[in-house]
Amino acid sequence: MFAQTPLMQHLVIDDQIFVNAKDEHDPDMVKIKDVIMSESKKQPTWGESLPKCFIPLELEFASLIRRNIPLITIEHLKKINSKQPIRSLSETELKVFLKFQHSIGKILYFDEHKLDKHIILSPKLLIDAFKSIVTDRSFCQGDKDREELWDVMNTQGVVSKNDIQTVWKKNTFYNDKDYLLEVMTHLDILVEPKRYDSDQKRIPVGFYYIPSMVQTEDDSGYLQSAGFKNRSIAIAFRSSSIMIPPALSFRFISYCLYVWAVKTYGQTNKEMLFHRSGVFTIDSSLDMCITCEDKMIIARLVHAKSNTLILRDVASSIYECLSSALEKISKLYIRTSSDQTQTGDASFMTRICCNSPNNPCGFHANVANQDIVWICPSHGIEHSIHTITSWIAGKDEEKCNPGCPVTNEEFLKLTPSDLHLRRLSSLYSTFEAKELAINLGWSNREVDTVLETEDPRTSSFEILRQCRDSKMVKFEDIKEALEKIGKESIHILCKLVKGKSISFDMEPEKWDLVPTEEHIDRLAPLVGKNSLPFLIELDMDFHTWEQISHRQNDRDLVRLNKDILEEWRLKFCRMHSLKPTLRKIAHAFSNIGKNIKIVDNTLSDLF
Repeated sequence: MFAQTPLMQHLVIDDQIFVNAKDEHDPDMVKIKDVIMSESKKQPTWGESLPKCFIPLELEFASLIRRNIPLITIEHLKKINSKQPIRSLSETELKVFLKFQHSIGKILYFDEHKLDKHIILSPKLLIDAFKSIVTDRSFCQGDKDREELWDVMNTQGVVSKNDIQTVWKKNTFYNDKDYLLEVMTHLDILVEPKRYDSDQKRIPVGFYYIPSMVQTEDDSGYLQSAGFKNRSIAIAFRSSSIMIPPALSFRFISYCLYVWAVKTYGQTNKEMLFHRSGVFTIDSSLDMCITCEDKMIIARLVHAKSNTLILRDVASSIYECLSSALEKISKLYIRTSSDQTQTGDASFMTRICCNSPNNPCGFHANVANQDIVWICPSHGIEHSIHTITSWIAGKDEEKCNPGCPVTNEEFLKLTPSDLHLRRLSSLYSTFEAKELAINLGWSNREVDTVLETEDPRTSSFEILRQCRDSKMVKFEDIKEALEKIGKESIHILCKLVKGKSISFDMEPEKWDLVPTEEHIDRLAPLVGKNSLPFLIELDMDFHTWEQISHRQNDRDLVRLNKDILEEWRLKFCRMHSLKPTLRKIAHAFSNIGKNIKIVDNTLSDLF
């Protein structure tokens, strides 16, 4: 079956062993145990000398398990350690002991906030808790509570916290439910959705997502919605293995659920979470669609109006986070067998795709050096290379690049948003804004009325905004008006789309807001892989970086960036009697090469 495929390198058992998982007395289980023991002895660490001071605690753990005590607190362990007759371990040695025992699979210990106060002596405890929720329906027969729970998970991918309590009350691990739920959340088995109150503070919800249990296929019609091909850009992550394990897909969907909120869609506001796919909300005008297939994972950014309005800084930051997450997750599932040398090659190869919702074509990078337009071979869709390569971080240029979307006729027919007009108003004086509005069809009297009634600091923006609303202004109208007043129209429009930074003198109050939990949740993915420079730009020192990065054992970019922002907001600013503001965060983004308008755009509906 697996001959001539990369899967052969994963097979370590020569014999064919068939086990009936429903029969705990199946004799073939003995064969599997023997094979596991045989393979264990072949591992390079087998027979390695270990500190003798570890032995007493190992014996204590074995004794506790025999007495049916599968979980203890760290305080309990310290008491056991203090009573050792020869010598007790120091606190540092105790941590080394626990991490070693965890690494060889004897115990489960997570040196993470909220998790480092307990030790699971028997991993079977977590397995039993896990399979009491995530299992096949055949194992729920006769248990009405579990059958109902399974049916909801199968269709909606959610499990209520009350249902978990009901099921777990029948089990011995109920007393440790809070800790076990934290562990299952940490491992992305369960994902707690993000919900906020009117002050953008995170509030608890009554359920978890379980992506691995969703069997519902996407029948929403989202990918076939009007103008989808012209509103989206796509990139594919293709596995270097023959296939992508379903477990990896579920873990990746869980990661997306942790970072972004699930989009609701259609007349019924149905949540867009499906079997190995989902749609997530990036901001008020931008969605991200993730589709996991057997051989590749496709990520799409979908704008409400046009893909030409997708900011390159946003797309490239999201790509960096997705790519980093996939590499970290893949280390758990895609690796060679133990007798081969581990390589540093990437587990996933990325390729920009065409905008087709079905079987997208791959785009070859060498085409970008020759043309400004690419027509995909299978679907005949015409693409602006400048637009579909927005996943790749670019440099701020003084002139437009070939294929810049602002030269596209379709783009020029779009209506500029408030965001675009704020950027435009920041480029000109009030007099120039007045001149521009007159060339857009407004009268002197209409302009003067705004100047008389509006705050001088925002009058330029108000002139353009009200002019747009009354005259139904398009980008092509702005282009022509700029040419009439002697301005270089095309590159100015390009600056509006790219998000050229603006002065903080515009709407200064919003930049002085203290960032909330929702602000931080939205901004963390945008930092991308610039975590250390970002931390330094927030005036924290390298020692703080070492502490934060040390806590991030799984090297999750979004969690790391979120920890940096929380450390700055809750500890650093408090310690130095500073007020944490969005202004400082925006400065940090600017100084790491990000346009501060991605902060403005991402948080626009929260101001």
